[in-house]
Amino acid sequence: MAMSSSVGASSPDLFHVAADGRVTPTKDLLSRAPAIVRHHLSSLPVHRAMIRVVEALLVGAEPLVGPVLDVGCGDGHFAQAVLAPARGKPVEVGFDPSIPAVREAHATGAYRMALASGGEAMPFPDGAFNTVVSNCVLEHIPPLQATLREISRVLAHDGHLVITVPSDRFASSLFWPRALVAAGLPEFGTAYGDWFNGISKHYHTYDRQGWTARLADAGLEVIRWSAYLLPEAMGAFDLSHYYGAPTLLTKRLTGRWILWPGKWRYFPWERAIERQLVQWCSQVGVDGGAYFFFVARKVSNGG
Repeated sequence: MAMSSSVGASSPDLFHVAADGRVTPTKDLLSRAPAIVRHHLSSLPVHRAMIRVVEALLVGAEPLVGPVLDVGCGDGHFAQAVLAPARGKPVEVGFDPSIPAVREAHATGAYRMALASGGEAMPFPDGAFNTVVSNCVLEHIPPLQATLREISRVLAHDGHLVITVPSDRFASSLFWPRALVAAGLPEFGTAYGDWFNGISKHYHTYDRQGWTARLADAGLEVIRWSAYLLPEAMGAFDLSHYYGAPTLLTKRLTGRWILWPGKWRYFPWERAIERQLVQWCSQVGVDGGAYFFFVARKVSNGG
């Protein structure tokens, strides 16, 4: 289910940009939030939708100048819902190390080409892409710096990298670490956060300076950024895994996460979730977010 191009179309006037590059959404951009939320609640488990709706809002507002490469395309849902509608045409290339995921991505029609490949040695010539997108992927890649240098290599000079990544606040923002700290059990809160990062395969969760430095080392200069998802949102994200657990079975049995896409219209608690997600979209740019959005420009080939 692809969103309409009117929801995904990009514009340079959709962000307010501060002197330090921090972006906050304009009213025009926030007007897209309800449609984005409904699409994601109709196609993804709640916990995944909670993260993706804000990313869809931010990434979908970027002018994704082609050719575009999607690093870590997964099952192609993000490209189908956001990247292709934002451009009005398929993404040139998506790749992911998972062969089953690449097959799903190819079947969406959101890519002209979907490949199974790792990020440390990309099968593309120097300067092949004007834009590289990587949505919540880089934190899962152990050889992060090698991958960032490869991204820099395949980017044209002055090309843009658009990424979303977790911050150093990810684990401590979850519900159970905060609840355990409040109960006087901080060591158990830390242990839970470490466990959650482990099962999420998060190898990299840095503060803004940490991510900026790693991008700079690869010859990529951050020109716009924002933080998103405050502890209230992350607490709901943590607990919503239990609510969304049955979707793991429906995905395995049917290939779809959601068997009844319109259910959010009929259940009061789903409508409450919808309203909450729209509100969280309006909190983009505030301090203390568990995730970062970065746009970086290639300035050199990196170290």
